[in-house]
Amino acid sequence: MKKLVNIMGGSVIETESERLMCMGAAKMVVELGQENGLDDEVILKQMQEKIGVSLEKAKLYLAQYGKQHA
Repeated sequence: MKKLVNIMGGSVIETESERLMCMGAAKMVVELGQENGLDDEVILKQMQEKIGVSLEKAKLYLAQYGKQHA
């Protein structure tokens, strides 16, 4: 798909369902990582590797979902 986008000179648009799935996966990685005592750097790396998000987006998700107390 990236090759096709480069040829056409456009950009890849993330659909709403893809965005929501990514947010859910990120929340799961953060919560499970923290429950298992992983430090933030490891959690950030896991989000990048397992979900395929950028470091910047991973940091946003960590800030949003990390250390939440009810």
